[in-house]
Amino acid sequence: MKNTLTFLKKLKKNNNRDWMLAHKGDYLTAKKEFEFLVQELIMRISAWDSRLPHLEPKNCMFRINRDVRFSDDKSPYKDNFGAYFAYGGKKGGLPGYYLHISPGEIFAAAGVWMPEADKLLSIRRHIMNHGDDLVTILTDKKFKKTFGGLNTEMVLKRPPKGFPAEHVHGEWLKYKSFTVSHSLNQSDVLKPGLGKKVEQIFKVAMPLNRFLDEAIRTN
Repeated sequence: MKNTLTFLKKLKKNNNRDWMLAHKGDYLTAKKEFEFLVQELIMRISAWDSRLPHLEPKNCMFRINRDVRFSDDKSPYKDNFGAYFAYGGKKGGLPGYYLHISPGEIFAAAGVWMPEADKLLSIRRHIMNHGDDLVTILTDKKFKKTFGGLNTEMVLKRPPKGFPAEHVHGEWLKYKSFTVSHSLNQSDVLKPGLGKKVEQIFKVAMPLNRFLDEAIRTN
């Protein structure tokens, strides 16, 4: 992934259309390199997660162009490559696996980020009835070693309206996102075997994705 990282580092310092136009060849080389990794991960994940549909890299990879219409930052491009491997594709809003590579942050993640209101309600109802299963997943030794626990970026201070504060799993009902992540180093990205390393991280997160997917589909 040397070409990918090298290009992203340069783009971060030269985030403008003129520079991108002059270095289109470097961009296409980096994009193709990342696309090969995405294709490898699709094959790896599909081997053990039967719920993942047949996907092509274009179904998983996010565009590098930024939507600047409602942002104070008018930089036209993202300084990262990202891909989301999900049961409904990258736009399906369902649980999946995510890989993020940028000069400043590299991580593998899983779960569902900021689900739509109906999906969030379904997850919370599922936790009400099957919260013990979620606790089993989150307290698994390998899971805790890999991820620590659920990311706490989006958590309510009080239980949501309509849910009892005294519920045994009330703490999990406060979450608005259900994601986990594992940070990687640049050395990990540059070494051979990156696809296998990321696959191993994703595989640990499969029980969480299964729980969330069941919650959304059955409620």
